Amino acid sequence: MIKTSNHLSGSIPFLESLLRSSFLENGEPSTIFMKLWEAPISQKGYESVRRPRLNPMKTTLSQATLTEGVVPDGHDNTVSVVEATPVLLGDYTKISDLMSMETLVDIISAQGKELYNNAKRIIDEHIQDTLESDTNVPVMYAGTATARDELTSSDVMTLDLVTKGVTFLTVQGVTNEKFKVIMHPSVFRDFCKSGSTNEWLNRVIYDNYQGIKEGYVMSIENFEIYLSSNVKTVEVTPSGGTAFKMYPTYVLRRGAYGTSSLSSLQTYFKPYGSAWTADPLNQIATIGWKAYFGCALLNPFFLVRLESRSTTDFAWQETLD
Repeated sequence: MIKTSNHLSGSIPFLESLLRSSFLENGEPSTIFMKLWEAPISQKGYESVRRPRLNPMKTTLSQATLTEGVVPDGHDNTVSVVEATPVLLGDYTKISDLMSMETLVDIISAQGKELYNNAKRIIDEHIQDTLESDTNVPVMYAGTATARDELTSSDVMTLDLVTKGVTFLTVQGVTNEKFKVIMHPSVFRDFCKSGSTNEWLNRVIYDNYQGIKEGYVMSIENFEIYLSSNVKTVEVTPSGGTAFKMYPTYVLRRGAYGTSSLSSLQTYFKPYGSAWTADPLNQIATIGWKAYFGCALLNPFFLVRLESRSTTDFAWQETLD
């Protein structure tokens, strides 16, 4: 009997393994925060960029009522400044000459794609870090909690909490665009479960759901829902309690935050031997990226963060037991 383990001579297998000439695709989370920013707030040649903002006038009707022949006092306004200081980001990978020359697959271009995807996730996370750390962002909590460390396992996302955030933004000023709601898929599951006790929401989800495209899921009344497993959770350790993950959900309108231009994002490929005497046998090539990127909260009343826990706790690229 001839088997795949039989040898014709020496140690050379009779039947070799076939290596296909293309890589398997990795799943990638949607980088929603990169897509919803305000137009670039900076240009080249500056270490940081500032944008002025006038506070809204809040003169009342009685204060604006004039008396004939009497000069009114008038009312002042305040100018504030929003500043964005970019940070330098980057990464690279070394590729051996043997890996490139002897394999049938294009390892360099494939690894370039993985570096690009990783760069998008990193930049997307940097935007979230800026919004999460800014104390000017209004916060609402699930359930009856009044602080992050008071959230219990039952304090999950509901239709009521989302519409509360949307209502808050609507009160700040009507917009002709739909508000954007960015949530983690685990949070969306809890949101959908809240529809089991709400016939209207349950019907809307059933009628409008058409799959996920670029993170977009569906529109409900005056807001659109986007999902991304790249939404960063926060580890919370209550005093005397057990640590848990807090899931932030962002309700926002365009203009809530701005970024520096991504024109500074550059990719680099250094071929074998480009290091001269540091690589005398032309054994190493590198491929990488670098970006000078900044983000700033432009208007705190165009954004609200909803904080909740989740009954589901899956993570991207998680191995299930």
